This record gives sequence, structure tokens and C-alpha cells, in this order.
Amino acid sequence: MSAPPHPNAVVLPAPIQVSPLIRFGRWAALGLGIVWGAVRLQQIKHYHADIREWEHEKAVAQAAKDAETKKWLAKDEMRYLMKVVNIPFEEGVAQFGVEDLYREE
Repeated sequence: MSAPPHPNAVVLPAPIQVSPLIRFGRWAALGLGIVWGAVRLQQIKHYHADIREWEHEKAVAQAAKDAETKKWLAKDEMRYLMKVVNIPFEEGVAQFGVEDLYREE
């Protein structure tokens, strides 16, 4: 003999019967949403890959520009130091070991 249900037990009504056409429509919508999401993800990946490539090219160009600026500043600093110490330019270049700064490219 079964025990009576607990007084706090929730008694659910029988589930509603849903039309097979409606069920098919729901599953079809879910499938189409997944396919559309996958296609959209590929589009966004390609778009952002182009953006990352452009940003990388821009960063490389900026790094080259910064290196050139740093070289010019180092040249000016060495010239100023040689002037302050009162050393001739050729002798100062040899003495400070900065021949590579003044080598023509």
C-alpha cells in the first residue's frame, strides 16, 4: 500500500499536448539560430583579423618612427656632450664609442 502524499508536495497537472508542427517549428528555429550564429561568428572573425593586421602594421610603423627619433635624439645628445666637454667631434665619436650612431646608412 502506498503512503499518502506529503502535505507540502506540489501536485502538477498533466502536461499539455503540443502540436507536432509547433514542436518542429521550435526545433527548426533553434537550428536556424545556431547556423546563423556560426555564420555570423565567422564574419566577425574575418573582420577582426583585418583590424588586428592593420593595428599591427600601424604599431610596426610607429616603432620604426620611434627608433629613428631615439637615434636622432641620441645623436644630438652626444653632440651636446662633446660640445660641453670641449672634445673635437671625431675624437669624441671614437672616445665615446658611438661610431654606429654617426655611420651613414
